[in-house]
Amino acid sequence: MRLVNVESLKTKLGMEGKEVIGYSELLKACESMGIARSLDEAIAFARVLDEAGVVLLFRDKVYLHPDKVVDLIRRAVPLALTPKDDPIRDELKRLQEKKEEIDVLAHKQVRRILWSGLGLAMVQVGLFFRLTFWEFSWDVMEPIAFFTTATGIVMGYAYFLLTSRDPTYQDLMKRLFLSRQRKLFKKHKFDVDRLKELQNKCKTSLDASASIRNRVGLEVELDDALHKD
Repeated sequence: MRLVNVESLKTKLGMEGKEVIGYSELLKACESMGIARSLDEAIAFARVLDEAGVVLLFRDKVYLHPDKVVDLIRRAVPLALTPKDDPIRDELKRLQEKKEEIDVLAHKQVRRILWSGLGLAMVQVGLFFRLTFWEFSWDVMEPIAFFTTATGIVMGYAYFLLTSRDPTYQDLMKRLFLSRQRKLFKKHKFDVDRLKELQNKCKTSLDASASIRNRVGLEVELDDALHKD
C-alpha cells in the first residue's frame, strides 16, 4: 500500500509546480496521507524514498526530481575531475589545437594585409612628395592633400556608423582577424559550435585564442568567432 501511495505522494507534493520542498513538508505529507502513522515512521519512510532514488534529501531540502539534480551535477563537473581517458577530453584538446593552428594562420594573413596597407601609405606619401617638389608646387598639391585627408576622416566616420566602434587600428586588426578566422573555419570545416559545447560541458576556460592573446596581445573570445557581421 505504501509503494502504491508513492506516486500519489509525489503528485501531491508537486501539484504547485514545485521541484524543491522543505523536509518538514514531506514528513507532514506522509502523515496526512496515512503513509506513516507517526513522526518516526515518516522519517524512516523519507529515508527509504531517498535510498530508492525517488526523492533526494539534502540538508533540510527535498528534491522531487533527482534526475534533474544529477544532470546539473554532471554538467558542473570540471574537466580536471573527468577521467584522463575520457574521449571528451581528447576531443576538446584536438579541437583546441586545431583552432590554435587556424588562429595563427589567420593572424599571419592579417599581418600581411596590414603591412600591405603600410606600403600603400608610404607610396602615397612618396607620390605626394614627388608631385609637390618636382612635378607641381604646394599651391597645386595643397587642395589634393586636404581632400585626401578629408576622405580618410569621412571613411573613419562611416566605419563608426557601420560598426558602432571607434576607428582604431586595434579594432581594425581584430575585425580583420575575425573575418579571416571565419573564412578559415569554413575552409577547414572546423566545428566552432562543437568546441563551444565541449568547453561549456567541461567547464574549462582554456581556449586556443589565449595563445594569440599571449603572442600578440590580440583579445579575441570564442563568442566573437561565432558572431556574424
